[in-house]
Amino acid sequence: MDDLTQARAALVALEKREHELLDELRSIQDAVRLQRSIVEGLIAQMPMAPVHRLPTESLLRVFEFYLDAAPETCDTYRHSKRDLASVSRHWRDVILCSPSLWTKIMVSSHWTEARAKTYVTRSSQSLLDIDFLHWSDRNSDGIFTTILNTLASSAHRWHSLTIQEDVPHFHRSLVLEKLNHLLLPSLKQVSIGNFPGSLTEQGEIYLRPERSPHLGHVHLHVVAGTLVNFHIPSGISALSLEFYEHEHIRHQSVFNSLSGQGLTSLHVSGNSIDFDLPPNSIQLPLLKEFVCSLGHAKALIRALVAPSLKCFHYSPSLWRDSPSVIFSDLSSKFNNVDYLCLSRFTTENLSETVCLAFPNVCHLTLVPAIRFEPYLRTAEFPSGVLHWKNLKRLTIENLRDYDLGCLSGLVDWLQQRVFAGQSKLQVELSCYECGSSSLFQRLLELCYLEKLDVRHKADVVVCCSGSRTWVEVQPYYNIGELSTTFAIVRRTAVTQSCECAFDV
Repeated sequence: MDDLTQARAALVALEKREHELLDELRSIQDAVRLQRSIVEGLIAQMPMAPVHRLPTESLLRVFEFYLDAAPETCDTYRHSKRDLASVSRHWRDVILCSPSLWTKIMVSSHWTEARAKTYVTRSSQSLLDIDFLHWSDRNSDGIFTTILNTLASSAHRWHSLTIQEDVPHFHRSLVLEKLNHLLLPSLKQVSIGNFPGSLTEQGEIYLRPERSPHLGHVHLHVVAGTLVNFHIPSGISALSLEFYEHEHIRHQSVFNSLSGQGLTSLHVSGNSIDFDLPPNSIQLPLLKEFVCSLGHAKALIRALVAPSLKCFHYSPSLWRDSPSVIFSDLSSKFNNVDYLCLSRFTTENLSETVCLAFPNVCHLTLVPAIRFEPYLRTAEFPSGVLHWKNLKRLTIENLRDYDLGCLSGLVDWLQQRVFAGQSKLQVELSCYECGSSSLFQRLLELCYLEKLDVRHKADVVVCCSGSRTWVEVQPYYNIGELSTTFAIVRRTAVTQSCECAFDV
């Protein structure tokens, strides 16, 4: 047999083998399709996990709640979203296609122009919450400007703007200058840390109604000396002025322009000197909430006229500012206030002058003074508190073991109320390491103890035995007796130290 005949015979054999393999491949492909359909059918018959049965709208709400609880840092929020997207293709599609999950924009030095464009695009037409965080890289100032311009292209969708205190002055100035050239029709909230300018009619154009017609909430963290010719744009309903603690407000002009404004909420904190403000000179007819953490606040409080005021929070920034002095000679001035909160509370704060200034209080909240002021405490609640005929609810927060004298005074005061024929109060207490069950038992007899939140320190310790490893929480105090006394008690272990931080 010559070479040609042999080659032809080999080719025929190979072609035959090729046909056999193709037939076998088609048979295997048919078997694969059949087996896939069987598997899919069996999967379809399996009970679906509850989370996969959620409608997309419900799943989206779960994501929103989860992300809202994430720490307020750019990376954590972004990483939380990425972790959710890695669970399944369905979850990933929901996240990528849901504009509401791309509306919180927290700009930091980790951001790029591409990321800014991604958020602007994926948020579609949803309103945006813009938060400028610390920008640590001065070598990337150009990137910051580019990102700012990208976000400015959607300024019509800005819902809130926050500039954190640690944003460098240069970047803060860039943002504020850009704002003065934008129309912000959807902006409702502005918060600016280290506010660099002076609130005047000529400055801060972005706060004017013609630029931000729906702006209602403004928070400024400022140096008192920068507020020259202080002016609040009309339309602001909630104003918060946080002055630096090392600065002193030396000019009453800071507060003069408050009068006549449509404010419903006013927060003021910081320090001031004893400047003169004419009594009843600040007219705020719509004010409903006043929060004051101002040192030497007596002049401001005397000047305030707020017939609609319902909530009054007072927390002196100076321990010498006793409410007994601050509210003296103000009988029935705040006649309509039904909620009063006194922070850095001592029992001497509840003098008759406080009761007379707020005669119709229904709910009283007390936050005790901190530990290095123990000499301010007394164990007796003054009898002047009996002036509160309408008092229905009492909340005392953050009591500690060294506050038991105050708690004993509370028991005696509640007993005085009972003897005076006044109704029992609804009382809520949160305590740290206060474990006297007999004292709480007396409370239970004299009031409606709605909530008792007892927190106690504990060590978290890793225990090992052979191949087993477990964690034990070892409380410093035994409050089991207290737990059995009250069915409503809630115990919270506050971990003091943890030896397993690097072992587990």
